[in-house]
Amino acid sequence: MSIKKIAIDKNTFLLVYKLLYDALFLALFGFASVLVAESILPGLITSKISLLKIIITIVTILIPLLYLGKNLDITYREINIHKNKTLPIFVLFSFLLIGNSLLKFSLWENFVITLATLFVFFLLYELIFTAEAE
Repeated sequence: MSIKKIAIDKNTFLLVYKLLYDALFLALFGFASVLVAESILPGLITSKISLLKIIITIVTILIPLLYLGKNLDITYREINIHKNKTLPIFVLFSFLLIGNSLLKFSLWENFVITLATLFVFFLLYELIFTAEAE
């Protein structure tokens, strides 16, 4: 009885990284889909699957992905928010989803809360990505 040693080269780690990257994309897309479904019909998905389980799955995929990315020295170019063509679509969609969740408020309260929430999210986004660039 002999024990064979398995040689793992850099290409294997790159393949695992790419698979984890695709799995993360699918998990984030699924999470976004669940949030949209929940905002349209509350309780439709969360009665069967907890959002916490989806978040734990995303974090479980993210940890080895970050570890492999650091060890393989994989970097990505910075995304310029001012040249992003899909950002207005996402902002409008977020505005509608947040506004839909606040229908019990009056119209002006709903409008102010939604705009303030989007503004805070924008400031948070700018803070995160400008801190990495410096």
